[in-house]
Amino acid sequence: MSDTTESPASSWLICSPAQPPQAAELVAQGWGLRTVAALEAPADGAAVGLLWCPDCTTLDQLAHPERAFGLPVVLLSPAPGAEQRRRLLARGVLQWLPLEADAALLAQTLLWAQGLAAQLQARDTAAQAKLDERKWTERAKGLLMQARGIDEAAAFALLRSTAMQTQAKLPEVARGVVHTSELAEALERAGAQRMLSQRMVKLQALRQWAKLAPPEKREAQALLDGSRERVAANLARLAELLRQELADELAAVSSAWAQLDAALASRQPDLARSDRAAQRLLESSEALVARLSERAGQRPVGLLAQVTRLRLLSQRLAKEGLLAQVQPGHDVSGLAAGLDEFIKAYDEVRATPLAGPALQPAFAAVDEAWLVLLRGLRVEQGDAVQRMHQGSERLLQALEELIRALQGSLQLILG
Repeated sequence: MSDTTESPASSWLICSPAQPPQAAELVAQGWGLRTVAALEAPADGAAVGLLWCPDCTTLDQLAHPERAFGLPVVLLSPAPGAEQRRRLLARGVLQWLPLEADAALLAQTLLWAQGLAAQLQARDTAAQAKLDERKWTERAKGLLMQARGIDEAAAFALLRSTAMQTQAKLPEVARGVVHTSELAEALERAGAQRMLSQRMVKLQALRQWAKLAPPEKREAQALLDGSRERVAANLARLAELLRQELADELAAVSSAWAQLDAALASRQPDLARSDRAAQRLLESSEALVARLSERAGQRPVGLLAQVTRLRLLSQRLAKEGLLAQVQPGHDVSGLAAGLDEFIKAYDEVRATPLAGPALQPAFAAVDEAWLVLLRGLRVEQGDAVQRMHQGSERLLQALEELIRALQGSLQLILG
């Protein structure tokens, strides 16, 4: 070994449970020493640990705990036994030296342990990165298989061809597919909360229509119960998708929903109270959709916010029509404005680049259902309630199919 002493790569040497006899010489060589009762990684930078065990009793005590030290460690002690060696290796000891080792050898061993730890960390990091890349690719393949109805080989080929066309690495494309799919789902679910706020009031109004037959009343209650369950499921899934992000916006949606849920569950339904609570849920959901749309930017996934808004507008229009029929004195000015708003929003969606030939069947179904709702809004009182309800439900179903078709669009998935 060379007589020259290499400078320490770390500014700190953490000694436990006390400093060894070689401490003064280590300080002279440039090591900064700290002494701690229990060895663990410091919070203020990289370090190497030195366990000084002057006797076998101390050595056995230090070998007993199972918790890892969290930093590279050199052991200065009597020769450990086989079981002690196994335990100390598991805790992070990389090198052992006898008690009588001189300071120069100890310093070089500390540097060696520090370098070895860095290499092991780099190797573990690289292995974890490869594992993460494989996980991203597997998740992206699964999403493509589900959205496009293709097998695993076709999904992988699609990812690989996209990577080649965009001159990106395949794991980057895979991460993009997963993130886009999660953003699309979050937009769809947040948008659904807007629509459901209006649909539930519409259904509550329908149940209060005096001419509604008992079977139809039970059907309306089942739809209302299903909508309430859907709101709760959306909130739970949004919490998973957002991972603590946009927490304030999501909390506002949850709070508004609690108020509407209480109004809907009341034994003496009050449509005005429900409508006010629904408006709060609508507004808080709008705020969440707006924040998610900011994340989408100019990417095709942002179109989902526009299409989910069509669901809201259709249900709000039907709600206003039903309230006008079953609630005396209800302000009907919202009907005309709602018609104009839906037509304008729908025309904007039809004009987007994504509204290509592959989506034409879905748009045709929306067109047909829209005409049914329009007829319901224009007929005489008596048939209007059922016509509006049936037309709005049919339009909602057509819009849901359009959203599913969009979520399966390659342009949207691959951005």
